[in-house]
Amino acid sequence: MSASDTYNLKNPYQATVLDAAALNGEGSSKDTRHVVIELGSEGPTYEPGDSLGVLAKNDPALVEQVLNWLGATGEEPVVMPKTGEEKSLRAALERLELTKVPKPLLKTVAELSERAEVSALADPANKEGISAYSDGRDVIDLLNELKPGSLSPQAVVDGMKALLPRLYSIASSPGVNPGQVHLTVGVVSWESHGRERQGVASAYLGHRCTNQAKADVYVHHSKSFKLPEDGATDVIMVGPGTGIAPFRAYLQEREFSKATGRNWLFFGDQHAATDYLYADEFAGMQERGVLNRVDLAFSRDQEQKVYVQHRMLENAAELWTWVEGGAKFYVCGDALRMAKDVDAALHQIIEEQGGMDADAAKDYVKKMKKDKRYLRDVYAV
Repeated sequence: MSASDTYNLKNPYQATVLDAAALNGEGSSKDTRHVVIELGSEGPTYEPGDSLGVLAKNDPALVEQVLNWLGATGEEPVVMPKTGEEKSLRAALERLELTKVPKPLLKTVAELSERAEVSALADPANKEGISAYSDGRDVIDLLNELKPGSLSPQAVVDGMKALLPRLYSIASSPGVNPGQVHLTVGVVSWESHGRERQGVASAYLGHRCTNQAKADVYVHHSKSFKLPEDGATDVIMVGPGTGIAPFRAYLQEREFSKATGRNWLFFGDQHAATDYLYADEFAGMQERGVLNRVDLAFSRDQEQKVYVQHRMLENAAELWTWVEGGAKFYVCGDALRMAKDVDAALHQIIEEQGGMDADAAKDYVKKMKKDKRYLRDVYAV
């Protein structure tokens, strides 16, 4: 049995986080980190296109707030929901979803609350009210609806769900970085209901895993989001923002394996001066002839916003030539807007450059997907 088969969600590997260097320049509105994780020779193995599952821990400050509300030390034994595993209260709170309002705990609090607005949330039919209240709030906000200590540690734990693992597209080639895995992590932060908040896993990896902290990880193998087996195949990669991650891995691997196919990258973000992630690396790849074309879209550098789909349309004729020549077309990043806009642009290019009507262009794209020449790794951001 290989290491990759040994380590999984239920049996993660304890890796060491070596670095979480800032990728954005000074003055950027974003906080993107290049996270380097040591897997060593005993850890899981991966290929470009795979993702790393991370079992993050909650912010200790948030855990402490729950403990303070409970009047607990953290050493109290509790039984985890569903699994029945016994843990200390602190260990349990590290691995439970604290940054959202869990419906079971909301029902418990609502039934005890003297506020009409909150007590009305005990009715599961009040879906609009439950959704409106839960938006932007977390477990601390919820517990503060009651007098501190009015629930037992076990009652609080029983009302919560386990933290789900976070999957990050791997940003490195194992051939170029033996024993390591790299991630491109956008640290999420926002203000809601008068409090500053951060994403659980992104802040865990980007800010809290310092001084060679240990992190529980496993590899999630992709079945289809892979480089072509034939190194002579051309590849077109569309990856704005942190969607660049797998394409950094692809380009490293293509250079390492001496693939002869051409590589075309579309990248975008807010500002060229501060948000061109891995700019020096890609410049070097261009000089060495690994990266044949780069088209950039920095949306805030001019009055009219420009995105990657606009660059695709500007280069429609050349892109169609590549696609017709057998190139694989990859997209990674935001599923809600970017991926839809890129898909629409691809259909438009095929329709106009290929001299097809809308139905024929749809059929062409369907065949690309069937032949695994149009592959997407997209997610909600």
